[in-house]
Amino acid sequence: MPRHLAGVTGTHPDGTENPLSTAIRAGDFTFISGLLPKDDEGQLVTGDITHQAHSVMKRLQKIVEQAGCRMEDVVKCTVWLTHAEDFAEFNRVYATYFEEPWPARSTVRADLLSPGARIEIEAVCHKHRSRVYPHTYG
Repeated sequence: MPRHLAGVTGTHPDGTENPLSTAIRAGDFTFISGLLPKDDEGQLVTGDITHQAHSVMKRLQKIVEQAGCRMEDVVKCTVWLTHAEDFAEFNRVYATYFEEPWPARSTVRADLLSPGARIEIEAVCHKHRSRVYPHTYG
């Protein structure tokens, strides 16, 4: 199955290329790489889980839209939190970005590679890509 870049390639804060794509479309699915709470310049957004959760969810929403999808096309999210006690507040913020039926989701506590990051999220979207097939008449 061919893959198509549906977003931008990843970069490090210093501008060097990171060997990943932010989003890849494969058939009817779009896979969005793990996102940290970063600003438009690629710098980590600091603050409590509420601030970081809104930051990463807005970033997710922007990338979902750049990929030609909408938030209601998100079918699965995976979330990593550095502090288990952040779960309830993260959940409150997360719920403001989606409607029922909620995407399937896994949430785990993990140490993240970026110091100061309290959250990382990745997502999978499903959106049927209309295909036109030529008609054959016998």
